Amino acid sequence: MDTRTRTIVELSALASRPEYRERLREAIPTARASGQVKREEAYECFLQLHLFAGFPAALEAMRALRSAWPKLEDDQAPPPEPVSYPQFVERGQKLFEQVYGGNAERVRAEIRSLSMELGAWTMTDGYSKTLSRPGLDSIARELATVAGLTQLGWERQLLSHILGARNVGASNADIEEAIAIGAMGDEQKLARAILLAKK
Repeated sequence: MDTRTRTIVELSALASRPEYRERLREAIPTARASGQVKREEAYECFLQLHLFAGFPAALEAMRALRSAWPKLEDDQAPPPEPVSYPQFVERGQKLFEQVYGGNAERVRAEIRSLSMELGAWTMTDGYSKTLSRPGLDSIARELATVAGLTQLGWERQLLSHILGARNVGASNADIEEAIAIGAMGDEQKLARAILLAKK
């Protein structure tokens, strides 16, 4: 895993739990000083946390980002190109198909069988509104998600995103490194996640 991706994955793992708040506050200025990560990439990493770790985690990560890395250098950035609703839906569906590969229809049906609302929100809020946004590539997004879910212990979702990381092009070595980062030294979390990665 390259330094940029590793830094994004580390930020995701730290931001996923409140007990790592101080470490996150220290890691953001280090990421900024490295010159390897753009502020926009850290922003996107934290924005997607609301899907996996909840709004409190995303809000606190954004608060830490604003404090340690103000948006000064981005003030003159051009606004993103507008996206029509059909384009918005299409980009989310395309990413969903890429992440879940041959299992995409089964996963979609499974989520809808649990809750029609969550099935719809998975596509609109998850894939169209959040995960397919420009600003962070799908490999870094999936590896950051693997790290966060390893830390949080949501194993069914972790397995889905381990497979998703593979489907978007992450290597097994990168996935195992993301797991190790996400485990944060917890041997049980590491062992359980590595077992999932071997499936």
